[in-house]
Amino acid sequence: MAASAAALTIACGALLGIAAPASAHNYLVSATPAADSTLTELPESFAITTNDRLLDIGDTDSGFAFRVVGPDGTYFEDGCVDVDGPTMTTAAALGDSGQYTVEWQIISADGHTVSDSYDFTWDAPAGFSPASGSATPPSCAADGDGSTAAATTTGTESGGTASTTSDALWIGAGGLVVVAAVVAVLLLVRRRPAPAADDTDEG
Repeated sequence: MAASAAALTIACGALLGIAAPASAHNYLVSATPAADSTLTELPESFAITTNDRLLDIGDTDSGFAFRVVGPDGTYFEDGCVDVDGPTMTTAAALGDSGQYTVEWQIISADGHTVSDSYDFTWDAPAGFSPASGSATPPSCAADGDGSTAAATTTGTESGGTASTTSDALWIGAGGLVVVAAVVAVLLLVRRRPAPAADDTDEG
């Protein structure tokens, strides 16, 4: 019985170890602008890149956000994002020089929402024309047919079918490990020879 319990414990531990990667949240790998950096030239776009695909069901960019807040509390994003694989981007726009805050939110490959913020400094180059900003967070502009631009981005579906299938394979493999361990324990128990009876025949 002790050996059986030990085998089952090991098998369950193996299952938990295998299934763990499927439930891990995405985490930030790189960003443009980088956290605590000083930006001296406006890039074509701002970006957040994570360690795994992002979950963008149907290419709608639903649940994703990329806000850029200026020194005076105004917002300099247009409200639209583009999700492609592990990366979320938005059009770059800034106002006057100063300290800015990036506030971002993504849908992780495991379906959970992950959000955070960081600061960077903007040192505008000579001749730069600052954007005016907005007092409230903008919404992505609607196109001609009434849908939002965010819903028509070219990013692929991230973390959808591929990640779900991968997770199912991990979980299925873990289940096979447990089943195999249980079968092995039962076979060992059944094959164990019965203890020899004491010889009480004195003749």
